[in-house]
Amino acid sequence: MKTALLSVSDKTGIVEFAQGLERHGFRILSTGGTFRALKEAGVGSLMEVADFTGFPEGLEGRIKTLTPEIFGGILNLRNNAEHQAFCTENKIENIDVVCVNLYPFKATYEDMAKTFEDKVENIDIGGPSMIRAAAKNYEFCAPVVDPSDYPKLITELDAGDISLTTRKELATKVFEMTAHYDLLIAKFWTETTKDSEEKGQLRYGENPHQGAATLVDPFANGPLLVGAKQLNGKPLSYNNFGDSSGALELALSFAGESDPAFATIIKHATPCGAAIGDSISEAFKKAYEADPLSAFGGVIALNRTCDKATAELIVGFFNEIVMAPAFDADALEVLKTKKNLRVLEIPNFTAGQTRDLVLKRVRGGTLAQEADIELPDFANLEIPTDTKPTDGQMQDMMAAWKMVKIVKSNAIVVVKDGVMIGKGGGQTSRVEAMEIALAHAGENAKGAVIASDAFFPFPDSVEAAGAAGISAIIQPGGSKGDADVFAKCDEMGVATVLTKMRAFLH
Repeated sequence: MKTALLSVSDKTGIVEFAQGLERHGFRILSTGGTFRALKEAGVGSLMEVADFTGFPEGLEGRIKTLTPEIFGGILNLRNNAEHQAFCTENKIENIDVVCVNLYPFKATYEDMAKTFEDKVENIDIGGPSMIRAAAKNYEFCAPVVDPSDYPKLITELDAGDISLTTRKELATKVFEMTAHYDLLIAKFWTETTKDSEEKGQLRYGENPHQGAATLVDPFANGPLLVGAKQLNGKPLSYNNFGDSSGALELALSFAGESDPAFATIIKHATPCGAAIGDSISEAFKKAYEADPLSAFGGVIALNRTCDKATAELIVGFFNEIVMAPAFDADALEVLKTKKNLRVLEIPNFTAGQTRDLVLKRVRGGTLAQEADIELPDFANLEIPTDTKPTDGQMQDMMAAWKMVKIVKSNAIVVVKDGVMIGKGGGQTSRVEAMEIALAHAGENAKGAVIASDAFFPFPDSVEAAGAAGISAIIQPGGSKGDADVFAKCDEMGVATVLTKMRAFLH
């Protein structure tokens, strides 16, 4: 006889599901309110979990299913001889379906009338444990958390058995649900502990009427912004973190052993200055001089230890934040003359960029993607034009590509001699982004290179670049109009190299 364990808070459709399982020869195990509902409905092959395990419910219901009989029945591999010998020796019977939906923690959490103790009591322990165990052993124990799946499972049983594809889909729902459940519990716990509140609460969000907080990722490794060592200045704001994140990502693109000294100044998540140099002070001076007007009130990121010469340049005008892998004692003394300047020492900076997830909340859910840390193989870029780039142009294009990755799409960046001299980002037209970038560069555009975060669909943008004196372009390629674009580049003497990867940032 097959066995199904049913224990649900949301009893929608549970009676019909149990009756369908019973029709297919399942014995039904249940607890509490679910047991009573099924018994009242006349489900015949019904047994209380306590009778199945031989162990009574206890601790006011906190212990119901947390026993070897339950978890052994869920987790044993039916095709593993050692597992089966263990189960036989210890009188563990198979459990073939686990149908659980969790204590309604979300509703309890949002109910202002509920006490802290009420909310803690609604943190489900046995439920998540059982459905995660079933999801892990999905081939032999079907995990069910969504009442809308009940009819489909009975239909598949009518046809023979629950398919492997369906079992995998059920397991996916389990891990998605328990992830959200645990995140909500973590949020509740963060809000109710003074220590976490002091560490994570921000004064406000993007605007003063918006609340905001930082949530620490306990699994984060590599270079850290949340977790950086603050050596001076007042606490960071929500917007400070946003700008600092972009600055750090750009600096980390130049964290390789062979990379030159690099400095950037970020305003509103966009670089207003970025440059490489023979020393960190030279790189910062070039970055600042590229757009001193926009640099006021910016966030600075360096890829080298900040020395005294660089610190003296930094305190020469108003800045919000400066971050670096380390700070010389003399440099720190200079920076501390600005009491509100936030000075951040980034741990593990030399580890370079590491795998991470980018999360974006939308109404009804959360989007997740891998962080864009990949760079093209610069030594083997395709050159589709007859006009070939010089070594100097290639160096500038490599720097330009790293810079364009953190400019909002559509994005164009102009670089000359290792200095970003123009950018156009966040535009709905790539032609307009090109016009803005070239206008920023002005006469300095002659001999400069351009990076575009996506392909050019038509020759109009590269024609404008060539007319301004641009010497080379780095772009992904892949447009239907590539041939026309490359022909226009050759006509205007503009070398082109292809990354074969896009760098959108929205």
